[in-house]
Amino acid sequence: MFVNKRISFVYIVLFTSSILFLSCRNKEERLHKKIHDTIEDYVVKSLAPNTRIDSIKILQIDSLSEYQFIDYILRPVIENEIEEMSFQYNHLSENGSMDELILKQKTEQQINILVDKLLYYDKKLSLSTKDSGTLSYYFVSTLVYTKTDTTSSQEYYGFPITPDFQIREIKELISE
Repeated sequence: MFVNKRISFVYIVLFTSSILFLSCRNKEERLHKKIHDTIEDYVVKSLAPNTRIDSIKILQIDSLSEYQFIDYILRPVIENEIEEMSFQYNHLSENGSMDELILKQKTEQQINILVDKLLYYDKKLSLSTKDSGTLSYYFVSTLVYTKTDTTSSQEYYGFPITPDFQIREIKELISE
């Protein structure tokens, strides 16, 4: 009698574990499908008239808190932008044409705006906790394969996607 109870208990545990496993797998598959559809809708809008999507391969989905998103995504992008603009600024002549002087001045202003934004994010990071546990973005790394009548190509993209499945442009986020 005791053996029958033990066997029944094992079956119940296995059955419950199977249900939980399938439930989690279904949730993951639904998330993957929703992200895939969101990316496909977004990419289709920017394709040339003669181009179509062949396939989209999702390489990685990272769930990021606001802290992680700022620290791992926004800060490096801003730092890279500052570096590129500084390079451009340093190669513009002080003795050049009026157009070149105006471009140099605009470049300096843009660098200052980005430095201010970087300082803002640094302060925000210092005041917040490293991992609040609150999902702010999915950062999705993908390969998008496209075709035209004569050629095929593949491009790597990284998409910041909000929990309500809206793709945000990094440049847009930086300028907020």
